[in-house]
Amino acid sequence: MPVAIAGYSHVGRVRARNEDAIDWDDALGVAVVADGLGGHPAGDVASRLAVEAVLHMARNESGGGNWLEAGGDPVSATQLAHQTLLAHGRRHRSTAGMGTTLVVAVRAPGRVVLAHVGDSRAYRFHAGALERLTRDHNAAQEAVSEGRMTAAQARMSPERHHLTRAVGVDPDVRPERTESVLEADDWLLLASDGLTGEVDDAEIESILAEAADPADAARRLVTAAIGHGGRDNVSVVVMPGVG
Repeated sequence: MPVAIAGYSHVGRVRARNEDAIDWDDALGVAVVADGLGGHPAGDVASRLAVEAVLHMARNESGGGNWLEAGGDPVSATQLAHQTLLAHGRRHRSTAGMGTTLVVAVRAPGRVVLAHVGDSRAYRFHAGALERLTRDHNAAQEAVSEGRMTAAQARMSPERHHLTRAVGVDPDVRPERTESVLEADDWLLLASDGLTGEVDDAEIESILAEAADPADAARRLVTAAIGHGGRDNVSVVVMPGVG
């Protein structure tokens, strides 16, 4: 029997409420993490609606089978989530301007397709090594890409909190699409910045190497983030590859 996708979300030690949202569907091969934007109205509503929109599209299009093999497109699902948030803001003015990050993963045997907006990340864990698959959409990463900042400086820079893309905020959204090999023994990790802001990639790699299964990995990762301070909501989903 295939190993199940697993996830864990925690409010952390500082925030009053959890504005992250996660969900997945093993049969469809889809997993989602969203991190509602602080400083905007209804971040928890934004993340929940975005995740629900993605799963709604996946279930409608898949016929109960693998969504990617049925032609599923995480970029289109991200665009649907964006339009869902904009429409909700028009109907409920108190939520106008709400936004969220979003990372969507859709797997099929031997591969995974991703769409992401913002700084929630996807990693591939293969043969004991961690590989980051997504690029943060924030001002710090732009500075790194332009040679104005090193990666080490970006990790500590306040500009890492300044998102350059988000779902639900601007009239248009620009999801970034990524495709990767995902073998049967690989794991895909989706995470909000509550994990990656507290736990560096080397420690994430070590935790995944020691974990017994995706559920154990998810618990260990969230526990580590809380142990490092838990200054933000922290959410992860661990998706095993399929052969």
